[in-house]
Amino acid sequence: MSTPPVAERFFDRVFGSTVDRPGLVIFILVALSALSLLGRYQPELITGWFRPAEEETQEESGSPIPGRRQPVVPDVKAVSISNADAVLVVKSQEFFTRKGSAAIRKVVTDLEALPYVRNVFWMDRAPVLNLFGFRESLFPPDRSSDRQFEEARERAINHPLISGQLLAKDGNTLLLMIHFDWLFVTSDEDCTDRLKQTALDAIQGADVDFEFLLTGSVPGYLTFISSQEEHRFRYQAIGYGSILMMAIVLFRGIRAVLIVSIAPAVGVFWTLGILPFFDFQDNPFNDIILPVLLSLVGLTDGVHLMVEIRKRRGKGMSVREAARSGICCVGLACALTSITTAIGFGSLSLAKHEIVREFGLCCVIGVLLTFLSVVLTIPLACSTRLGNNIHLGHDRGLIDRNLNRVSGLVEYVLKRSSLYAKLGIGLTAALALISLQLRPDERRANALPQHSETVLAIQHMDEAFGGLEMSRVNISWGENVDSESAEVLQVVMAVDDLLQSEPLIGNPVSIRNFIDVLPGSGSPEDRMPLLQLLPANLKRAFYEPERRHAEVSFRVQDLGIAKYGEVFTRIETGLEQIHQAHPE
Repeated sequence: MSTPPVAERFFDRVFGSTVDRPGLVIFILVALSALSLLGRYQPELITGWFRPAEEETQEESGSPIPGRRQPVVPDVKAVSISNADAVLVVKSQEFFTRKGSAAIRKVVTDLEALPYVRNVFWMDRAPVLNLFGFRESLFPPDRSSDRQFEEARERAINHPLISGQLLAKDGNTLLLMIHFDWLFVTSDEDCTDRLKQTALDAIQGADVDFEFLLTGSVPGYLTFISSQEEHRFRYQAIGYGSILMMAIVLFRGIRAVLIVSIAPAVGVFWTLGILPFFDFQDNPFNDIILPVLLSLVGLTDGVHLMVEIRKRRGKGMSVREAARSGICCVGLACALTSITTAIGFGSLSLAKHEIVREFGLCCVIGVLLTFLSVVLTIPLACSTRLGNNIHLGHDRGLIDRNLNRVSGLVEYVLKRSSLYAKLGIGLTAALALISLQLRPDERRANALPQHSETVLAIQHMDEAFGGLEMSRVNISWGENVDSESAEVLQVVMAVDDLLQSEPLIGNPVSIRNFIDVLPGSGSPEDRMPLLQLLPANLKRAFYEPERRHAEVSFRVQDLGIAKYGEVFTRIETGLEQIHQAHPE
């Protein structure tokens, strides 16, 4: 009689012996369950021990260099069109009319009257561009003529910070950039429904045709969370219901079904409690996909083990003997399948996307914990009153009745193992070649309900403004280049021309746009001094001479990274050419 391999003997000694030590098994189950509860409610009690102590003195990267005079940075708050908490999209053709201008002002006033709204930045508060710095409203008084309103419309469309940024170039869509005072936000509705309702109430009786859509970082996040909560129960009910039905069909006995179901349930409970120790609890895949996935993995291992235990109980073995023999027979095979499954999911940790990477690690943790749950809970449950007479009717089960048919198929394949191995390798290679042709893609709207207000607003902003998302090209220069040098403007113009050449890049804006609308003409050397005429809060949004930094901002549509892949590749190539022409 041949001697079992070392790995098999070790596995049988470790897990087979647990059958004779129910007290130890109960202790392990209770300890892991307690650890999971701790991770679910107070993980910092454990993670706090592993956080490095903060150094008393840290050298900041921007600390002054001895012997060098540091430039004085003006205390000016630069304007921003990209950091709003919420964006109220207003569609109308009546902004530059008597009724329309009064109505939109009323909307802004009522929004700012809300206690949790710090301010609303919109086109009427954009910095002025006249040479004297006089504050002037883009909207004329209510009694102004139609001609004056049309002139105001033209001024707004010609303003670089307004046209394509706060007002669509056709003048029919306007953005209200809302900033919250989080101290006074009391509910999610404050950041969504109440904002829109306030705007609707403001135009009641104004006889204007305004349409409001709410989007932005906060409404988008709340829509995502709401969608997750709404669909979580439905998807998990479908997944768990399917698993339960499979168990019922396979075993035809309520006790066997309950015992097999306990193992994946405990594995899922352990996993969701352990993940917070690794700071993986906020991964969106963990709410729906991971529990159902682990339940299927646990059911698969549990079915194999339960079939062997019932079969041996049917042959007259005692509960402990049947459990020990079942673990020794299929336990190692289940362990190997769990390890290979964990390795497969672990390959996701090589992905560039952080969410996918974390999900792969969560699956590895979950698969291993679920396997441990199977080999501990099923033998223990079989030895309780729940497992009495668990073997009755096993010969009428779906698995036992059809096992011989499956065995015939297995024997047929084993006789031609070389052929099927080659077919498997060839099929794997073919599928690998196909997968290499796939292009990764991601759109913001993919994570949101397709008919939600947030998605509709994003789609409209793609059409009217060239996108909701703001991106930028950062430009920096060395000490050998004077910040007031015309070369700075030349580089900014080159970057702006590069971005303008791409149809999918929306409305680039930089210091060039503001200099161009100021009176005069000439070369960059002649135009660069005009920067001093710009309002400080506007200039410093795109140009910081003390930090030797400038930027060109632009909008990106929600078309997916696959659509923009070639675009950004061309932009990177063009930026490298600009850098070679201006190495400093």
